[in-house]
Amino acid sequence: MEDTHSITLIVDIVIIIVASLLFGVLAHKLRQSVILAYILVGILIGPYGFGLISNIKEVTSLAEIGVALLMFIIGLEFKFSTINEVWKVSVIGGLIQILTMIFLGYLLSRTFGWPIFSSVILGMTVAISSTMIVVKLLGERGELEHISSKIMIGMLIVQDLAVIMMIFFISNFEEMARGNILDILKVLGLGMGTVTGVILIGRRLLPKVMHLVVRTGNKEMFLLSVFAVAIGGAICTHLLGLSIALGAFIVGFLLSEAEYNLEISVMIKPLRDIFTVIFFVSVGMFINPGILLDNIALVGYIILLILIGKFVLCSLPTWIFGYDGKTSFKVGMGMMQVGEFSFVMLTIGQKYGYLQPAMTSSIIASALITIIITPLTIGQSDRLYNIFSKRRLSKKVFNFIPRLNLYREKEEGPQPTNHLILCGYGRSGAHLVMNLKDKYEITIIEHDPRAIHKIKEAGLNYFFGDAINHHVLIKANIARAKILVLAIPDEKTKKIAIRYAKVYNPEIFIVARARDEKQAQEFLDLGASEALVPEILWTHKTIEHIIQRTVEKEVTINNGKEKEL
Repeated sequence: MEDTHSITLIVDIVIIIVASLLFGVLAHKLRQSVILAYILVGILIGPYGFGLISNIKEVTSLAEIGVALLMFIIGLEFKFSTINEVWKVSVIGGLIQILTMIFLGYLLSRTFGWPIFSSVILGMTVAISSTMIVVKLLGERGELEHISSKIMIGMLIVQDLAVIMMIFFISNFEEMARGNILDILKVLGLGMGTVTGVILIGRRLLPKVMHLVVRTGNKEMFLLSVFAVAIGGAICTHLLGLSIALGAFIVGFLLSEAEYNLEISVMIKPLRDIFTVIFFVSVGMFINPGILLDNIALVGYIILLILIGKFVLCSLPTWIFGYDGKTSFKVGMGMMQVGEFSFVMLTIGQKYGYLQPAMTSSIIASALITIIITPLTIGQSDRLYNIFSKRRLSKKVFNFIPRLNLYREKEEGPQPTNHLILCGYGRSGAHLVMNLKDKYEITIIEHDPRAIHKIKEAGLNYFFGDAINHHVLIKANIARAKILVLAIPDEKTKKIAIRYAKVYNPEIFIVARARDEKQAQEFLDLGASEALVPEILWTHKTIEHIIQRTVEKEVTINNGKEKEL
C-alpha cells in the first residue's frame, strides 16, 4: 500500500509539472501571466475538474515549501536602499493604500454577510499587488529605471513587508478574539520577542555557518545548506509559534547582507520556481466553478474594488507627493491587481477555517481577472494617459487635488559602460587585472572565498557567484560590457557563459581559455571572439624568443665582422 501511495504521489507531481508546462507555454504565447495558467491547471485537474489528482493533502504540503522558498527569496533580496529615493511616497502612500483597501474590503464583504475574520482576510488579500507580475512586466518593457517603476517597486516592497504582519494576524485571530486588548498586546509582544531573538541569534550564527560551507568549495553542499537553512529555519520559527512564511522571510533577511547572497538567490530560485508552481496549482484545486457562478455579483464588486480602489489609492498619493500626472497615472495603472501573497494568505485563512469554499473561489476568481488585464493596463498606460490628459475634466481634477511638492528629480549619474568582466581570479586573472585595471573598469565574478579575500584587499569590484548563472552576469551588467574574459577551468561553465553573453550582448568581445585546439574551436563556434590555448601560446612565445635570439646573435656576429674590416 505504501508503495502504491508513493507512486500515485509521484504521478500527481508529474501531472502537475507537465500540465503546468503546457499551459505555461500557452499563456506565454498569449502574453498572459503564467500564474493564471498554473491556477487554471489546478482547476482542471483538481477535485472540481477532471479529478486527476489523488493526493491533494500531500500536494498542499509540498505547496507550503513553495511558500517558504518564495518568502525566503523576498527576504534575501530585500534592501532598504531599493526604496531610498522614493521612500516617502512608497512608505506613506503604500501604508495609506493598504489600510484603506483593508477597510473597503471589510465593508464590502460585511455587506454580503461574511463573518468578521473572513471580511478582514478579504480586505488583506485585495490590498496586496503582485511583485512577481509587475516587476516581470516592467523588466520586459525595459522600464525598471523609470521613476514610476521605482515608486511601484517601493510600494510593492512595503506591501511585502505588510504581508508578514498580516500572516501573523491571520495565524493568531483566535487568540486575539478570546480576550481583550491585553491579549492582543501579549500576542504581539510574544511575536516581536520571538522575531527579535531569532534575528539576534541568526545574525551571528547563520553567516558563520554559511561561510564554513562556502569554504569547502563544494556546490552541492552549498545548495543543500541553503535549502536546509531556508526550510529548516522556517520550521524552527514555526515551532516557536510563528508562521512558516514569516520564518522563511526572517531567515532570508538574515542572509541579505552576506557577500554570497546573490549566489544563494541564484541557486535556490530553480527549486523555488518548481515548488511555487505546485503552490499555485494547489490554489486552483480549491476553486469550485459551480459555487463561483452562484456568487457572480460578489465577484464583480470585488473586481471593481480592486481596479478602482487601487488605481485611486496608488496614483493619488503619488500626485500629492509632487510627482507629475503621467507618473501618478502609470503607478495607479500598474498596481491594479491582486498579488501572489494574497493566495498565500487565502491558503492560511482556509487552513485555520476562516474561509468557506464559496469565499475562496470568489476571491481567487476576482484575482485571476485582475491578473489577466495587468499586461494590458501596464502596456497601454502611456496611451491611456495621453487620452485622459487631453480631457478638460483631467485638468480640473489635477488642479483640485493639493500637492506637497516633496519630490525633486535628481540627475542620475551615467551607468558604467564598456567595462571588462573577468570570470575567475586565479593567477592568470590576477595578472590580467594588474595590467589592465588602468585601462578598463573591471568587474570580477568569483565564488572562491580565498580569491574573494584577495579581491577585497585589492579594492576591486566583484560579485560572489558563478558565471554559469545568467543572473550573476546580469548583475555584472553584461549588456553594457565591452569585454568578457573567461579565466576559469570548468568547460561547461565557459560554454554556458558564452551563450548567455551573446544573448544579452551580441557585440561583446569574448576571450576564453581553452584546454586544446578542439575545445578552442568549440568556444569559437559558440560565439567566442578569441579562444586561447596556454600550451600553444607558450610554444609561439618560445619560437618567437628563439628566432629573436638567433637574429640578435647574427646581428652581433655581423657587426663584429664589420668592425674587423
